Amino acid sequence: MTISKARLASGLLGLGAGGGALERLTITYERGLDPIEALFNPNEISLSRSVAWEHQRRARQGDEAYSGSHARFRYIDAETFSIELFFDTYESRSGQSWGSAIATALIPANPFQGSQATDVRHHTQKLAMLAEVNTTLHRPPICHLAWGAFDIFSGVLTSIGQRFTLFLDDGTPVRATVSCSFTESVSAGRARAGEKNSADVTKTRQVRRNDTLQSLAAEEYNDPALWRHIATANGIVNPRDVQPGTVLTIPKLQP
Repeated sequence: MTISKARLASGLLGLGAGGGALERLTITYERGLDPIEALFNPNEISLSRSVAWEHQRRARQGDEAYSGSHARFRYIDAETFSIELFFDTYESRSGQSWGSAIATALIPANPFQGSQATDVRHHTQKLAMLAEVNTTLHRPPICHLAWGAFDIFSGVLTSIGQRFTLFLDDGTPVRATVSCSFTESVSAGRARAGEKNSADVTKTRQVRRNDTLQSLAAEEYNDPALWRHIATANGIVNPRDVQPGTVLTIPKLQP
């Protein structure tokens, strides 16, 4: 019977049921020095995205009054990426390389005997720093995650949880699993920016300071006299009572 050492290591080290091999992940980032390396199980990658639709009820007048509902596209949320990363300094105590130690999956009966392992937090803290404000960028850095030649994801670290699973007899943590969530660096505003800039598409606009319905109509329709279309679509009675920050529907012009 053939045994996959990588899969055996995955099970022994607590990364799932051992059904997938451990691989090396590299994280590079803005203003970074050395890249951060960790092990991960490629069978446990999770990507998600949501699309926001607003359901509205529309009243129509005619021989009979009735109401119907329709969905209006609002925006696309930024994609998120979740992953568990594994850090281990204990297996390097005998002079082995980190990768070969994991591959052989050798876990001794007495993990405290003769160990010269270093504190695994030296590695996990580098990762945790990616969720803090960079003094040069004045924001957390954008990270790039890669597995060999495969570019997996680019975004900012938005959530991190550290779980230490092995300790030396003096309490030094030497093995950790870190759960991370990243959000793509191109924000949800990409969806708004990608909307067609024509008058035959329904859009939304956030009112800025000094905006008026006339100025919005001039920008969207090239005709300030068409401001009533915006007022009617948003139920505005007093066109001068439009507060900054309000999100308005910019209706498409009927042919």
